[in-house]
Formats: sequence, structure tokens, C-alpha cells
Amino acid sequence: MIREEVIQRMLKLKQSEPFVSVVIACYNYGMYLEDAIDSCLASTIQNIEIIVVDDGSDDPATIELLKTMKKPKTKIIHQENKGIAPALNRGIQEARGKYIFRLDSDDRIHHTLLEKGVLVLETRPNIGFVTCYLQAFGKEDWVWTPPPFSFAELLKDNIVVGNSLFRRAAWEGAGGFDEQGRGYEDWEFWIRLASIGWGGFQIPELLFFYRRHGETESVRQFYRQNELRADIQRKHLRMYEMLTAGQLEHSMKQSSAITVDWNVNADTYQVRKPARDKIKIMIVMPWLIIGGAERFFLDLLEELPRDEYHITLVTTIRAESPLYQRYDQCTDEIFLLPSFCDTPEQMENVILHLVETRGIQIVHINNSDIAYAALPRLKARFPGVKTIALLHAYVPELPWDHVRNSVGFNAWIDCYNVCRASLKDTLTSLFHIPPEKIRILPNGIDTNLFRPGTYEESAMLKQGFNIPLDKQVITYIARLHSDKDPLKFVAIAKRMIAADPADRYRFLMIGEGPLMNEVIEAVGPLSSKIIVLGARGDVHQILKFTDVMASTSPSEGLPISGLEAMSAEVPVIAFAVRGWLDIVHQHHDGLLIGRSQFEEIDYAQQLAYLLDHPDWLERMRAAARKKVTTFFTRTQFVERYQSLYRHLVSGSLPPIG
Repeated sequence: MIREEVIQRMLKLKQSEPFVSVVIACYNYGMYLEDAIDSCLASTIQNIEIIVVDDGSDDPATIELLKTMKKPKTKIIHQENKGIAPALNRGIQEARGKYIFRLDSDDRIHHTLLEKGVLVLETRPNIGFVTCYLQAFGKEDWVWTPPPFSFAELLKDNIVVGNSLFRRAAWEGAGGFDEQGRGYEDWEFWIRLASIGWGGFQIPELLFFYRRHGETESVRQFYRQNELRADIQRKHLRMYEMLTAGQLEHSMKQSSAITVDWNVNADTYQVRKPARDKIKIMIVMPWLIIGGAERFFLDLLEELPRDEYHITLVTTIRAESPLYQRYDQCTDEIFLLPSFCDTPEQMENVILHLVETRGIQIVHINNSDIAYAALPRLKARFPGVKTIALLHAYVPELPWDHVRNSVGFNAWIDCYNVCRASLKDTLTSLFHIPPEKIRILPNGIDTNLFRPGTYEESAMLKQGFNIPLDKQVITYIARLHSDKDPLKFVAIAKRMIAADPADRYRFLMIGEGPLMNEVIEAVGPLSSKIIVLGARGDVHQILKFTDVMASTSPSEGLPISGLEAMSAEVPVIAFAVRGWLDIVHQHHDGLLIGRSQFEEIDYAQQLAYLLDHPDWLERMRAAARKKVTTFFTRTQFVERYQSLYRHLVSGSLPPIG
């Protein structure tokens, strides 16, 4: 019994020790200091200390603040003005953490930066420092996305954010920051670390926020950059000679290979625990691109009450993340696993680590094969965690069909969440999934945002796109990807243009993707009539002057773009495939074209016929809006999911409705 008490006391003592020390050198920037400190206190990792070194400030407001400021986990050290390098070294000498984060007093950090950096350093003993992307704010708004770490590139230019996380042991081995330097102390420090064998690692995410406000020290150093570069080259002459000789071109490039077991213990560091009364959900999806599945979760998360849910979002495929900022505003934390994981096994281990440290109650999987593969281990370790497989479409002809991939893990899935009845039928009839495990939860959209425009609105918007008022507008809204077949849309548009000597039509294409260049090439000289707009944030405005939305997808889930169009009183024409069959009532609120060898001709003729009959088109418009406002509103959508989550946490599924 005594031994157990001793172990518990030792564990508590260990947990009370700071794991990361944030060192802030402050000279006359008191007006920003509290903002910098608060950004650190908001970190997901909590066993930190903050050491502010007052480097002889003479600004009265800063002096007063440093006398009276009381912040948790924060210690203030005063010294005569000696410069930033001596101030940093003084703070690090006083620090107790295994890892050091150097932060300027006028900047801020993302709340996940320290934890992500620690995950890298804890699992890669050869890495000495971790950097990221930079977002400027204040008087300027821009981003800096330097290349991945390479010693050769570092010698050519500083590719490491000055405010980065590093090992205390690396700082000690390098002899600290150079107190005799005349500037660029951070760049010289990274070069010195690399020259004694420490590697660098870049997390390709916007996790550091650089305040721009007048002539700061970094701006003053920029004016002296040639002099400072020459000074660094003199100090590291041997390294630059090796660079010139080509001996560093392939040395010390960033590698995400992990040289020790990934398994980070849950007690390695402390995290900010979600409130007990919140429902704690992990959502795992492939990426944060602009697509229907990603929009689905974004719509949901933007509406869930923040005081009732703690949301951890995880992605498992490396890709650009254009929706990152919007997701960041409606979730508690985002982990893009490919940013610091190299293999599926590493990603699975991080998923399990996050489930344990956050007390996750529900894992909601959206099209992530890695998440499915983690289910056996997850359920073995955390049998009380409920799992949901969200499925959008059954596409048996494609190798990545997520319906087939998910049912192989049926033993570890508590609920299949589908958006339409036909997909439930597929699960029960083809894959023999018990119907009681399946819930149909249709998508929903914002019917106030996606609404019909007045004649005046439509006319003004149309003119803004240089489209004559007498032209009829057909709009394609989808990714420019083979699974949406945008080239089919271009071919149909060309047929209609060729058969229309009166020049009555304009075709708009909204979306981006790997087929963009092929689409532009296919459009060719017809670019004034088939207008490729790329990704847009004003789709709700474009729909106000659209006559018909056209889809050429060979399959769909429950297409959000179609619901948005119908809500704006825009009928849909599409192929008669899964997804569209679930929301379009033939000849009532849209047109469905059968698949055949003559489908392009049939599609073009029926679309032209509809546009030639304004009375029929008008009836379709009203019917389309009525369907969405009756069955597919955002409020209904969110209420369905809240009911699902609450029932799962209580140990059951909601009634089948």
C-alpha cells in the first residue's frame, strides 16, 4: 500500500513538472505580451511553464504591466538590456522543461502547435527542432510556406520559423544562442544545431501567427540582411564550402521516418481535458478538400452547439486543405496526421492516443480506410467507445468504394449512417448488414442562404458576370474529377451551342480538381460561352440567376449541391443514378436522363426542351424549393445528428424513423 502511494506521489510530481518551457524575451512590447501568453495557456498540452525575460524595458506601460501581471504558469525575470540572444539564454537557463519554445512577445501560437511539436520530438530522437508554416496578422495578412527542412536549403536561406520548438539538450549541445551575433540569431542557431547533427522537421500547417506592426526588430534586420548573411557565412565557413562543393545537397533532408516505437504513453504529457458534460467526438476523414463529403461535416459542425460537444478532427491522406480555416473555427482541435506520420500504423497509433487522452466517446468515420483498419485495436482497448461509419454512395466499379471497405469491419462498427434509403437497401441486401444497425439521416442545407433571388437581384448579379440578361444559364457545380465527369458536361454544352444559332445559352462550371487543364482545353475557343469559374465562395449568389443546374456524375451520395440548387428554386438535370434518384422526382422538380450510348444527345435535347418551356420550368422551380424546405433543412439535419450522438453516448441507437 505504501509503495502504491509513493508511486502515485511520484506520478503527480512528474505531471506537475513542465514538459515544455515557453521562453519570451520582452522589450517594450507590453501591449502585446498578454495576448502571446494567453495563446500558450490555451494550448492542448497543459504541463507547460512560461518564462518572460524582461530585457530592460523602459516603456512605462510595459514596466507597469510586468509589475502587476498575474498569469498562471508564468514567471517573470528582470535583467538589464542585453539583447535578444542573452535574454533567451537567460530564460532557458531558468527553464525546467525537456523542450523549449522560443516566442516573441508580440506573436501568438495555434493551440495545437506545442502538442504536435512534442509528438514529433518524442518519436524522432534525431530531430532537434520543429518548425511549421507562418500566418502574418495585424497590419498585414499573408502566409509563409517554406520548403521542408534540408540542411542545404537552410544554409541558402532561413527556412525555419524563428519561433520554433527545440530540445533543451540540443540547445545545451550547441552552446545556446550566440550572444556575440548582430542579428538573425535564430537562423544562426538552426545552422549550428544542424552542423552538430541535429535534424529539423517541418509541420506543414499554419500554426504560428506573426504580428506585423510597424518597424519591428525583424524589419530592421531585413534592411541589413546582406551584412548579416555574410556574418553567418563567416561563422560557418566550412559548411558553406561543403555546400558550394555539392557535398550537402542530399544531406539531412527531412524524413518522417520514425526511428523508435511510435507509442506515446498517455501520461507522457498532460492535455487540456474536455469538460465532463460535453459529448466527445472524433471525426476521421481523408482530407479537408472542397467536396461534398467534406462540406457535409462542415455544415454539421458549424451548427453543433460548442458548449455541448468537444470535436477532435483527424485526417489521414496528405492533401492541400482549403477548408482548414473554416474547420478550425468550429472544432476544438485538428490533427492532419500525414503532417507528421509516415505510415498507416503510425496514424493508427496517434488515433488511439487521441482517443485515450481526450476521453473520446464516439468515433465517426467518413471514408477513411486507415480509421477502419484501426477499429479492431480501438475496440479492444476502448470497448465503450461507439463507432459510426458514414457512407455516402455505393460505387462498386471503383477500387476505393467505401461501402465495401467498411462492411469488412462490421464486427467493430456500432452504427452505419447513410443519407438515403437506397443505400440502406444495398447494405442489407448485398452485404447482409442488420437493418437495426443502420440509420438514414438525410443531409440538410441552409434554406435562408440558398434562396431564390428577386428579378432585380438576378439581373444585377448576371451583369456582374458579364452575362447578357437574355441568356439562359446552365450551371455545373462539382469537382473537376473523373468521378464527376466534367468533360461530359463540356461535350453536352458543345452540342447545345452547335444546335442553337440564336446563341441563347451560357454554361458555367464551378469547381476545381485534377481535370482542370483538360476541361479548359476541351472548352477551347468556346470559353465565352462555357465559362470555367473554378472554386467559388458565392455559389448561393450564382444560383440566383441560374436557370438549371446540370450534373453529369456517374454516381452520387445525397448531393448537397443539388439540394442547394433546389432550395434556390433551380431545377436539376442529371443522369438517373444513385443519389439523384433519391431527391429528384422525374418531371416534377427535375429531369433524370437514362444512361445509354445516346445519353449526350438525349441530355442536350431534354435540357433544351425544358428551357424552351418556361411554364414547365416555373412549376419545377416551385416544387424544388418546396421539397427542400419540407425535408432537407439545416435544422432538421442537425437535430437528427444530435439525436444520434446523444443516444449512442447513452448506450443505444435512436428509434428507426
